[in-house]
Amino acid sequence: MAQFDDSPRVVGLEAGVAMVVTDLHGDWDAYRRYRDRFLTLQARGQADYLILTGDLIHSDRPPQEDRSLDILLDVLALRATLGDRLIYLLGNHELPHLYGITLQKGDRLYTPRFEAALGEHRASILPLFASLPFYVRTRAGVAICHAGAAAEMSVPGAAARVFGYSHQHVLDTAAAALPVKQRPSLRAGFSKLSGERYDDMARDYLAVSGPDDPRYDDLLIGFVASTHPDFELLWAALFTRNEQQYGEGEYAVFLDALLRDLSAAFHGQEVLVTGHVPCQGGYALVAGRQLRLASGAHAHPRQARCYLRFDVEKPVQW
Repeated sequence: MAQFDDSPRVVGLEAGVAMVVTDLHGDWDAYRRYRDRFLTLQARGQADYLILTGDLIHSDRPPQEDRSLDILLDVLALRATLGDRLIYLLGNHELPHLYGITLQKGDRLYTPRFEAALGEHRASILPLFASLPFYVRTRAGVAICHAGAAAEMSVPGAAARVFGYSHQHVLDTAAAALPVKQRPSLRAGFSKLSGERYDDMARDYLAVSGPDDPRYDDLLIGFVASTHPDFELLWAALFTRNEQQYGEGEYAVFLDALLRDLSAAFHGQEVLVTGHVPCQGGYALVAGRQLRLASGAHAHPRQARCYLRFDVEKPVQW
């Protein structure tokens, strides 16, 4: 596994105007329009922060229409110019690439295509993913994340573990549990469990060149890492389906708990802004304290897609 420098997982904003964009999933045209809109607003003094809430990658469209890598390369170039004015949050589609985990929905495999496309850019893209924060909180009382609240996060102490999360610690712990001398037999066991040859899986799912590739054992390491308690918490936070998973009444309890934890030693957080779940009409109000946006493919109909712009200093009236 690559070595990562972990960054703060919670970003606090005290002043300025933020523009929030959700879930673009490889749609270059949508990304370009939002990027250019932000740059125009910034030039006019009407926007200071561009917040991308994750899931910039993995299109459901044919391969030739999936511009995931182009978007990320542009984000890297834009970060070089904007610095901390560009805030890109980790989404559930970025996470698996840090752990060699295959992301699948029904018969559709998302991660192998992007792994194969990374090529020489892997050395810049994976550290980017590893550096991404999970939450933004503001003086206005508006918090932002990719997916929303989860039951697992409401347990005392759980939020603090996610707020201080280290990908490198989880990966190092997993690698330490897999002694090199035992890995051939562990690969054989992994193959028996999955019903596929380990060599074929490493090539097909991670674009590994062969047994001499330093990434050859990443499938094993990722499998063990996925059982780490901190990883399980982060997975729950990024994959939560909100009220669709828990029911609105129970979800409201978990949402209140997350906002309370995000308020600790900071300004009170009153509302959570997310993407992740499709929206009829481009946005939805959830459990009284959550605004769900659809800036890309999650908007139904497509022309309903939207973004949010707000003053991060002015207390929200909710």
